[in-house]
Amino acid sequence: MRKSLVLAALPAAVLLSATAGLAHAAPEHTTTNGVYTANLDPLPDRPAAVGGSHANGHATLWLDGRHLTVRLRVSGVTPSERHLMHLHGMLGMNATCPTRAQDLNTGDPVDPASYVPGVPDGIISLTEGHATYGPVAVSLTRTGSTGPGSALNVNQYTKANDRGVINYERSFTVPTSVARHLTQLIVAVHGLDLPSDANHSSLSNLFETTTPVACGAVVRR
Repeated sequence: MRKSLVLAALPAAVLLSATAGLAHAAPEHTTTNGVYTANLDPLPDRPAAVGGSHANGHATLWLDGRHLTVRLRVSGVTPSERHLMHLHGMLGMNATCPTRAQDLNTGDPVDPASYVPGVPDGIISLTEGHATYGPVAVSLTRTGSTGPGSALNVNQYTKANDRGVINYERSFTVPTSVARHLTQLIVAVHGLDLPSDANHSSLSNLFETTTPVACGAVVRR
């Protein structure tokens, strides 16, 4: 219950649906039926700050009209816990994965209380990365809705095995705006167990649960 209450505090601006904006994106970005992929690389965090986290993997997406099948495998995440996974993107921009330049530590609402404003902490938080990848367009849930409204419903997501590996596959229908602009989106996997957290869980607070750990741009194969 405590985790659910904490997660509900996430600023709405970070989770606002990207689909309405994508519907008006430039026609040169329009995607068509076919196969798309995303190589998921670890974020450029400072190793000591994230306990050596090195999550990485690969996603394949098959598009047929508005029918999308996503197969994703990622390793190196916190074992035996569920991890948020999304397609992110927004109007007028090609979403990209964050760089170290996004580690601004400006005191955004999901930073730990111990932040020092303006001094990089070596961790790119959800809202710091938001500037490059935008809000949630699709929630890669295992059950229930795949819309942005499920972005933080942790129980809907796939649990990593005891080796820290997630294998995910699901077929679902996406809005026309998403189907037509897949290559403007990125795939992000979230959930980081910070080394300073004695409970060894990536679900113990809002910051850890939402921190991106792997990211990859969607490209046509």
